[in-house]
Amino acid sequence: MALLLRRSEIAGLLDLKQAMRVLEQTFRDQADGKVKQVPPLRFMNRGMRMVVGGLEARNKNGFRVSVTGGKSLALLFEISSGDLISVMGYPFSNLRISATVGLAIDRLADPKAKSIALIGSGRLAMPILEPAVAVRPITRVFVYSRNSKNRESFAQKASEKFRLSITAVTSPQQAIDEADIVLVSTNSPVAALLGQWLRPGLSIFGVGRPNEFDDAVYLRADLISVTSKQLDQPLIRLSQEGKIAWDSVVEFGAVLSGKLPVPDSASSIIVFRDSQGGYGDLALAALAHEEARKRGLGQEISTE
Repeated sequence: MALLLRRSEIAGLLDLKQAMRVLEQTFRDQADGKVKQVPPLRFMNRGMRMVVGGLEARNKNGFRVSVTGGKSLALLFEISSGDLISVMGYPFSNLRISATVGLAIDRLADPKAKSIALIGSGRLAMPILEPAVAVRPITRVFVYSRNSKNRESFAQKASEKFRLSITAVTSPQQAIDEADIVLVSTNSPVAALLGQWLRPGLSIFGVGRPNEFDDAVYLRADLISVTSKQLDQPLIRLSQEGKIAWDSVVEFGAVLSGKLPVPDSASSIIVFRDSQGGYGDLALAALAHEEARKRGLGQEISTE
């Protein structure tokens, strides 16, 4: 029997700390070769997206599927038996990104970082700012987006939420010049962050479109870390063109587990990108399924 879980009944089951804990272990499992990664699949002129993953250490695999403008659905299977164990309305996409960014900042950014440049004020801006404020002693945030009304509105809302000095600025360079950490989340069809704006001591974290960094961002980096080397198309292209060495791109799991060193963040340019793979979503789906079982949530269904 599979457990049917409605989005509304599990939306509050997980918080940021829980998500960071389970994803930290998932990244460590990745470093040990116990995570299966598959590039996202897109259908119907990119209107439907499916991310697939396998968690061997937890005996789980499955996928999350979403449609542009709609909600996500996750299916979770037990690897050993092949049984479907859960169908759930999946509400944790933003939480996965928040937790991933929180872990990355905690491991890669200068521990004394106090200021943030936030490029983009859309759907993911608040979810990536929240973990940054949680893991670093942030006192100032400078936000830029192309739409002046959006950035002004975001600055006001975020100031009230985090009780910080959050200022809307008129150019990305203005934000970056004041920052120790750069957070980028855009849907821009062209690069929103240029390598020429960077300086040693900056740590950059991107979660938006794959092309939101120009090539120079990667070429200037002392460390490039991604959640999955298999999934990051711009870096694959740069490697194929001979502009970067593929071995210089490291998966975050190897960094988090201590298998690879991190350069001095105060004197280096460090670049991190969330590759949007499916194993993180499956890790949160598996945790939500366990918590729901404990609390007696959901409805047992049979597919027979």
